[in-house]
Amino acid sequence: MKYVRVISALSLLLMSILLSSCATIISGTTADVHLDGNVDEPINVVTTKGEYRDLNLPATVKVKRRSLNGQHIQISSENYVYSDIVLQSSVNPWSIAGAFLYVPLIVDLATNAASQPTQNRFTIVPAAHRSQADSLHKADLLRMSEAEEAQRQIQLLARQLPEHYDRHELRGGIGLGNCQASHDKDKMIGDFMKRYELKNMNEIEDYLGDAFLQAGLEYHYRLNRKWEVGFLANWGISQKNYFALFYPQGIAESYTINPDDYALADEQCRFFVFAPSVRYTWKETNAFRSYSRIALGVLRHHLTFDYKRYPWIDTNNFYSRYDLYDIADTQTPSFTDWENKIRWNMAYQLTAIGATIGRKYFNFFGELGYGSLGIVRFGFGITF
Repeated sequence: MKYVRVISALSLLLMSILLSSCATIISGTTADVHLDGNVDEPINVVTTKGEYRDLNLPATVKVKRRSLNGQHIQISSENYVYSDIVLQSSVNPWSIAGAFLYVPLIVDLATNAASQPTQNRFTIVPAAHRSQADSLHKADLLRMSEAEEAQRQIQLLARQLPEHYDRHELRGGIGLGNCQASHDKDKMIGDFMKRYELKNMNEIEDYLGDAFLQAGLEYHYRLNRKWEVGFLANWGISQKNYFALFYPQGIAESYTINPDDYALADEQCRFFVFAPSVRYTWKETNAFRSYSRIALGVLRHHLTFDYKRYPWIDTNNFYSRYDLYDIADTQTPSFTDWENKIRWNMAYQLTAIGATIGRKYFNFFGELGYGSLGIVRFGFGITF
């Protein structure tokens, strides 16, 4: 059964990587640029992807997505000279689709598939005949320099963060994976399983295993562009069923021999966390921000485990281990054991890296870390 869980976990990991890299899979690491125009001879084109000779318009060439902003496409022909095409970049929509699913854009950014040309269709017009190229060369270079400088100024203004910005943020998110509360829960379950030789009732169908399913809210106030202070509240729940069959001494488990007794057990654990939180911003643009977080607070953990043993009775209603619950409803247990306790601990959360994508008022976020919020956390936030 452990192999089944490992295979399931690997499958989910592979699915998350595939789903979080939509742009890489669909768009690839190169982009198409379409050229057209009224040119009466073949042209030669040089891009970051390669060199294309003797092209007749219309034609399509490829450029690399890496460092796409400001790339030059050089064009030449036998009798004419041409100005370079200078590309500008924008966000690939498939990268935004991937950000809805897991930690945003990790694969797409690594493969440079997160960007695409703002304009991918250009009309080619000769700048001059080659006989006039020498006299026009200096003027052409000057125009190009002035145009590029103006474009750089526009880009700088676009990247410049506004002086006034929203300082309040409210978030809602869910967390997955083991967390700080998992240790006490796993220890309690392990003691009962070892003491009574219990097995997981739904091991095959359980893809999350014994991990908590979590949900929470948080608020932060931006002191400045780098530091934020606030608090978080997080809830988690874990529920799992176990069973055991007890055969006469010396007889192994068998489908042809009835056991003497059987046992059912139910685990249910819940926790609540409240903690002040501090976040530090590493990098910020108008649509993206990366940060880390530390939080310290209090954790209330309610752990319950209920074990009941019943004598076996012959019945025609037993088809699988899940039917044991229906049979047990008609019986009185011959032995019971339980645990019901509340533990208070200091809560902590260390977020190694978090990222938000979105502009004014609304954003999506994803985090990787460990503590009271789980290993992976994602959700949405609003700013005001």
